[in-house]
Amino acid sequence: ATTFVLPALSVIALCVFVPMLLALALAFTRCSQFLTISWAGLDNFQRLLHDTRALKALGNTCFYTVAFVPLNLAFALAIALLLNRQFPGIRVIRAAFFVPVAVSGVVAISIFNFIFDRNYGPLNAVLQTLGLAPVAWLRDKDLAMWSIILMSLWKSVAFFSIILLAALQDVPAELHEAATVDGAGAWSRFWNVTLPSIRSVVLTVVLISTIGCFRVFEPMFVLTKGGPSDSTRTVALLAYDAAFGEGQLGYATAISLCLLFIIVAVTLVLNRVTKEK
Repeated sequence: ATTFVLPALSVIALCVFVPMLLALALAFTRCSQFLTISWAGLDNFQRLLHDTRALKALGNTCFYTVAFVPLNLAFALAIALLLNRQFPGIRVIRAAFFVPVAVSGVVAISIFNFIFDRNYGPLNAVLQTLGLAPVAWLRDKDLAMWSIILMSLWKSVAFFSIILLAALQDVPAELHEAATVDGAGAWSRFWNVTLPSIRSVVLTVVLISTIGCFRVFEPMFVLTKGGPSDSTRTVALLAYDAAFGEGQLGYATAISLCLLFIIVAVTLVLNRVTKEK
């Protein structure tokens, strides 16, 4: 048995564990894009603790997570409840709701980049039709992050609504019938029958979307480059800028490792809460 498993383990070690060890070592060095390496010890991590841009990036990432996760769950669950019905054409409607998932991330971002355009975007065209002034959605530091959250919700809600729909269809109909006989209303059936039955799936959705939020990179990179005034710069984007914009590979690796530790800590906390529930 060991002979058959050894090739797979060798590939995993070569593609996963060796790069992880190299990245861990790189975080303790001063390394440029031209691979001039010198030992730095804990300097990169000490610099990270006093880097105001890093602290702001962490705050932006936490804000994005706190705002996105509840909205994502609420909209996905609401759509799943609406789709959990049987009537002519329901399969076509379900397929239509799944379209955003099939669209690639860069394409979706490009679509919303056009929608949010100050001069030619349809969103501002509607505002001007109503007699309102156009808004610089992606150039206003108070609106840029919310605009990105809106775009992310459009793509994410469709995916998680299908997952929750599958969970809703597994809830035994007998439970709803018994609750109805006992005089329970629609809200009471949802709160006392439906939600407890899909609780594990709901917690899984929260966990997956939370991890995704801490790793978010594409929307900020394509739409705003972290601006305006670093209002949309996340930890992942900060690491990218440090590595490929400033050529500080050692510092960028230290940022990435700290992000990894944060994700692991959040995952362990959510897993602990799940087990307790």
